[in-house]
Amino acid sequence: MAHKTSIDMAMKIDNAAGSLTAITGSVNSQALSAAMSVLEDSAMGDEERTYLPGLAGSTLDLSGFLNTTTDGIFGPLVGNRTCKTKTVEFKAYTSRYYKGEVYPTSVGISGSPDTLETWSASLTFDGAVTRTSVAT
Repeated sequence: MAHKTSIDMAMKIDNAAGSLTAITGSVNSQALSAAMSVLEDSAMGDEERTYLPGLAGSTLDLSGFLNTTTDGIFGPLVGNRTCKTKTVEFKAYTSRYYKGEVYPTSVGISGSPDTLETWSASLTFDGAVTRTSVAT
């Protein structure tokens, strides 16, 4: 089985006007994570601990190079709260897409002399992440 590489990846996110916009060429790092809390329900007399599934959630951490498109998407969020979600579509590889609504929970823009300016964003999914084999 062949290993997947970043050449297969793609990223789209709502722009300032709410249209899904490709930013693949400006993303240089991504991390899609999922977590679920586990609730202990052990009772008196039990010899082993027992658990129930709790709430689940996912995050998508991105970073990349700043340009007019990425600045238009992430720049207005620096230092400002947003109560609106953004739609994202992350292509992990051919025929594997992750889609959902996210809240940008942490956004930053940085740079230093003799470097490209960069941006970073932590996106928290509001509800379930849809895993499909087709793009939007």
